Amino acid sequence: MKPNFFSLLLLTAFFNTLLLSSCGSVSSKNFSIQFMDAPKVIQAGSSISWELHNPSQYAVDNLNFSLNDQNTTENKITFNENQLGHHLLKATFEVNGKPIEVSKNITVFASKKPVLYGYKIINSFPHDINAYTQGLEFYKGELYESTGQYGASSLRKVNFTTGEVIQKLPLNNSYFGEGITILNDQIFQLTWKENIGFVYDPSTFELLKSFSYIKSLEGWGLCNDGEQLYKSDGSEHIWILDADNQSELSKITAVTNNKVIKNINELEWVDGKIYANTYQFNKEVGIIIDPISGAVEGVVDFSGLKQKVKKHPKLDVLNGIAFHPTRKTFFVTGKNWDKLFEVAIFKK
Repeated sequence: MKPNFFSLLLLTAFFNTLLLSSCGSVSSKNFSIQFMDAPKVIQAGSSISWELHNPSQYAVDNLNFSLNDQNTTENKITFNENQLGHHLLKATFEVNGKPIEVSKNITVFASKKPVLYGYKIINSFPHDINAYTQGLEFYKGELYESTGQYGASSLRKVNFTTGEVIQKLPLNNSYFGEGITILNDQIFQLTWKENIGFVYDPSTFELLKSFSYIKSLEGWGLCNDGEQLYKSDGSEHIWILDADNQSELSKITAVTNNKVIKNINELEWVDGKIYANTYQFNKEVGIIIDPISGAVEGVVDFSGLKQKVKKHPKLDVLNGIAFHPTRKTFFVTGKNWDKLFEVAIFKK
């Protein structure tokens, strides 16, 4: 028996309702961005291309791709050495007028493995065993140190040969002192979770002003290149700060040829590179970072240093690295270490 006209109307209405219901359930879960012929580890020099994966073959309108919120007209890119770190690839489009967005994270690694360095002890000097060292820097021949812990944080000037604290400014108990650096005859000191830094006169330790940091997570290490400040926040990022107003201008991401290096701590600027302490490898190491690309160009194996200091309950990790510009040597210590080591660093 042939269906009558009324039955056809009901059938058509049913399928229209089903279609609308199906379209209404479409979401970002129905789509993804898929790489085509991408390497397992994307490094500088790698080329990748992509497409919108649409397994259900929905009709897609107004498809656009963007990389780090910048529209891209081509579905491919070749990353260079200055594009290391994290990137966000997005696809925005419409299905039956409904806007949908999907994204995919990309991490670009350095093209070369870091060079391995060792060290040689030249001298060892006394160091305050109660100093939870957070920052260390030479300025005009004097060693300046920042210490941490709530209720014990301070800014200090130290006689590095005797360990004597020449000058000391305790911080308020509500602040946990972190890294320091000295630029334009001003000391910059970070705090840990308080999102505030302080600026002092290096001669008198007079507080000149304070500043806040908004984009970076916390305050860890600090150094400068003679013009700008570089700040670590415990993540894989190092932030570049305006020296005049301390605003966060940009950031780099520390990566090797196959790893993202997190927990970057105390920083020191030497000959155009950033030397840093880090917890990343769960042992006594330093890393050498290119400040433009973020590539970790070297790893300094400081193993054995901690075994040369006095053992006690508060003994903690290696932290504190300062370069002496006249002696051309590095000075390193740790949190609650009773010694400050003068070392030479060399390629293995």
